[in-house]
Amino acid sequence: MLPSFLLRFLHRRNDETLALFARLLFSRSWRKFHEAVHDVRGVQEKRLLEIVRRNQNTDFGRRHHFSEIRDFESFRRNVPVRGYDEFDPFIQRMLAGEADVLVAGRPFFYAQTSGTTGAAKYIPVTREYLKEYRNPRRIWMRQVMQSFPGLLKGKILGMHSPKIEGRTKAGVPYGSITVAFSGSPDDTKMKVRDLGYDPAPRRLFLLSDFERRYYAVLRLAAQESLSLVGTINPSTMVLLAKKLDAHAEALAEDLESGQMRGLETLPEPLQSELRLRLRPAPEAAARLRASKARHGRVVATELWPELRGLLAWKGGSAPFYLRQLGDWFPGLAVMDYGYLATEGGFSIPLSTDGSRGVAAVTGHVLEFVPEEAAEQGTFEPAFLADELEIGATYRVIITGSHGLYRYDINDVVRCVGRYGNCAEIEFLHKGGNMLSITGEKVGESHVVNAFDRAVQSTGLSLVGFSVSLELGDPPRYLFAVEPREEIPKNALDRFRIAADLALQEANMEYGAKRSSKRLGAPALVVLKSGAYDEERMRRVAAGAPDSHVKPPHLVRDPARIEAFGILDRIEGES
Repeated sequence: MLPSFLLRFLHRRNDETLALFARLLFSRSWRKFHEAVHDVRGVQEKRLLEIVRRNQNTDFGRRHHFSEIRDFESFRRNVPVRGYDEFDPFIQRMLAGEADVLVAGRPFFYAQTSGTTGAAKYIPVTREYLKEYRNPRRIWMRQVMQSFPGLLKGKILGMHSPKIEGRTKAGVPYGSITVAFSGSPDDTKMKVRDLGYDPAPRRLFLLSDFERRYYAVLRLAAQESLSLVGTINPSTMVLLAKKLDAHAEALAEDLESGQMRGLETLPEPLQSELRLRLRPAPEAAARLRASKARHGRVVATELWPELRGLLAWKGGSAPFYLRQLGDWFPGLAVMDYGYLATEGGFSIPLSTDGSRGVAAVTGHVLEFVPEEAAEQGTFEPAFLADELEIGATYRVIITGSHGLYRYDINDVVRCVGRYGNCAEIEFLHKGGNMLSITGEKVGESHVVNAFDRAVQSTGLSLVGFSVSLELGDPPRYLFAVEPREEIPKNALDRFRIAADLALQEANMEYGAKRSSKRLGAPALVVLKSGAYDEERMRRVAAGAPDSHVKPPHLVRDPARIEAFGILDRIEGES
């Protein structure tokens, strides 16, 4: 966080001066980044040997002869590719308090995954790991400030996950990786820190009732001048905008009075902290009402006219929700956060153009295995980021100071270009996260692409969608949609047909199976209103960080679709 006097000085500068300030602020990191993208192997091998030497006396290091490793070739000979299940026995020993297992000493924190793909995982977090993670983020922040230099002039609305979910048997805290970043590595209490650009205190995000949480966040944000809105998942940003619209009149009344309804029901010390922050903002109330009257809904950029841009994931399943952002935040560019996970940060977007990012070779050690080979269980050959073929797809293998060595994160990326000698990559989908009845292997990226095209061609407005399987004679796919408004059956059937045709184009094997009648025409079910909001609440209540939850696009068990609540069904021809 910059000193307050410097922020006051910068607030009066023009965008060109602010962009220059950002370049000066991150000049050292930028120079190292440019050196790295022109010497990928040299930089990555140096990082590899740093990690290996630091941890050569751990149990894992002794078992895998870390003391004998001199380069990538000897590292690959000594250390096979593993998934989380094979690391879990080591991590369980660490959770019980044992030192020098995967990493030298003991981690100060464990990052708990959101559980979107199964049981929660625990990723050891060390000071060195945070440093590796942060190094490429400095380049990203520099580029954010180039794209949106005015961000320093206002508050930044984001969603946070500051809750410590629990402690291990040895007393080490665990929770979202963001807790580790907001606390000090030497602060075992992991205090929640407030940063000057947050419109709402971080403590507010500990509130378990997410309806009250959203209202309070919007009430505080509405009285501020916002320069940026950032949520990891664009679906969360759409949800925020919908909540702003739904509570428009209540928020306007509270902005006029300087109060907040329901404040007295909040726990202390949060209640007192919010009282100190609340203030009247009649001009904001007027903008809110005027936007609602003008459009029949609140357009967020009319409440916050100083907004410069948005931050959100743009790869994988994001495009469907990114398109909806234009209804609520018209005219604003979106910059991708990059390809990030609890296990590390792997790409650096340099502009608002698409979801591509330069492979983050100044952070963790990254290897890439051709997707087809990985799907067959073969993790050789493995390539570095200067060896990838444009257009080819790869599984990502990472080594970092969290103690995961040649870890198969089970993610698939595509190489889409080069920056210097380094690959530019974009995230596609989870490896193996596919639906298949007859060998067609339909992935999330296929489904999102198909439904996005069907929405554009038919003009239907959807809150969300999922795809599942139905076994029968012949077997077929099941399309589930939650419309934004009531839609006639004939229009829904046109959408079903459009989505089916688009999926055939997106996945040639699906198209071949449909043409040969080995797959029947898909059926479409209409979900009840609020189905995906309820699913989101269920996931949050079960402990998933709010900012990590996204709608389930691929659903293997059709019983889950039934549980969402089906209002109607449209059959396709056999």
